[in-house]
Amino acid sequence: MNADELAYYRAVEDHFAFLRGTPFLFSPRDFALLRRWWAEGVPLAAVLVGLTEVFERRRERGDDPVSSLSYCRHAVARHARRLGAARVGTAEPETPIDVPARLAALAAAVRGAGRLFAGEEALGRALSRLAAAIETLPPAAPPAALDEELAQLEASALDALVEALPGALAAQVTGEVERQLGELGLDEEARGRTRVALRRRAVREALGLPRLEL
Repeated sequence: MNADELAYYRAVEDHFAFLRGTPFLFSPRDFALLRRWWAEGVPLAAVLVGLTEVFERRRERGDDPVSSLSYCRHAVARHARRLGAARVGTAEPETPIDVPARLAALAAAVRGAGRLFAGEEALGRALSRLAAAIETLPPAAPPAALDEELAQLEASALDALVEALPGALAAQVTGEVERQLGELGLDEEARGRTRVALRRRAVREALGLPRLEL
């Protein structure tokens, strides 16, 4: 097992545990599925976004958290197919964007942020996981599909980063979000939705992260 393969497995395990909110060990069946995704070249971004989608759907229904990676296989496959559409002849209008260079720049910026917080293990691991996910996105995929995956990956990553912030920075982010909410005068339902959006933006700015888009 090489270093890239091991990093792929750890990134998925870390994200699954974060979504469950508790440490979690994959069963032999789950690990076999994870190894198959690696062998088939399923982008890490597709796996992380697929897992987040399934957990959020179950949370909205009030169901218990997912207890097996296999519950997420269909969502992961759907995101992987979208990213692989270019390989089966999907035509996209030509774009002036240098997609490989843009993806490389985004990953480099995230890794740069990770170096700034090298002393914070949980935060460093979350940033490393995000950079690795960006690096596995296939540059030949349709730009529209890449942009959609980047947007979903960003939302999921920022939520994970909230939990990994060191105490002082977490307090700073929370205080800024609540200050802005207080100025908006929203009803309770709107406050909940707006709080999520403001918190994601505040975390991105606090860590110096770029917006994930082509």
